[in-house]
Amino acid sequence: MKSPSFSLKNSVLTRLVGILCITSINLSLLTGCEASGFGDFFGSPSINDYVEEYAVQALLIVGEPIEDIRVMQSQRLLDTFRLERAAVRTAEVRLIENGNVIPLQFDPATFTFKAASGVKVKAKTEYKLEINLRKEKGEALTLRGTTTTPDQVRWLRAPKDTLRYPKDTTLLPSPDSLLIAWTPVAGVTDYIFSTLCLDTLEYGKYLLPPTTEKNRRLVRFFEAQLPRYNEPVRAGIRAVTASPVIWTAFKWFGPHELRIYAPDRNWANWFRQTNFGQNPRFNYRLGSIENGVGVFGSASMVRQFTFLIKNQP
Repeated sequence: MKSPSFSLKNSVLTRLVGILCITSINLSLLTGCEASGFGDFFGSPSINDYVEEYAVQALLIVGEPIEDIRVMQSQRLLDTFRLERAAVRTAEVRLIENGNVIPLQFDPATFTFKAASGVKVKAKTEYKLEINLRKEKGEALTLRGTTTTPDQVRWLRAPKDTLRYPKDTTLLPSPDSLLIAWTPVAGVTDYIFSTLCLDTLEYGKYLLPPTTEKNRRLVRFFEAQLPRYNEPVRAGIRAVTASPVIWTAFKWFGPHELRIYAPDRNWANWFRQTNFGQNPRFNYRLGSIENGVGVFGSASMVRQFTFLIKNQP
């Protein structure tokens, strides 16, 4: 049985570190232009002219533990990328909450930093992130970021606990989708909606009475080549506080968790650029990390369990 746990916090930093390495590749390719006269214009960087860069992904969720804060270093062009090698372990990482310092410890099991258990993120609170580390040649570097957490978002019209996928999707009733709504949050202009399949394998065990029937995915011709085809979550961002849950929001049948995030500007900008890991490009100017790349953002979140019943066995 596969029971994936997932949050929007854990997706795109590894891809970003890869971008930093690809940037070095693109520079090295210019070396080959010298023979045709372009070398004098562009210069001729060597494949060994590596300068490390540092990336941060730190996303705070109101009411949740402070965890999954990632600090990573780009890797040399000639090295094989390994997550455990990219993770920065020895940095001094701390959060400052209205003047109170919260130290963070490195977790070798997840390659992330986290606060002590029991420390939760507060709503409408300013947090400052400070990361002190030593670069490869011993030079000191400090990365910084600031976020103010939004107020708690709440359901106005929560999803139903059971949805029945239509037997004939070409003859849908009007409206054919479930309308949901949530409270507007001051300072938030865009909201992130996600659906997470909690078990992509089992289906019948959740029925009453239970059966041995297995889960299956909804196959759509336009999805097969998407980078996140096999991920159990789908997400999008919209400037609304009410929306139908369209059927294409689901990848599988069975148990799901529907979430609404009210993100700060830092997180909203990060989500738009990376498209939840599907976009391999990142605009440095829209980052929120001083002296590095990446994001330090926050959001409040509300969730609801729902079960999607198959249209046929």
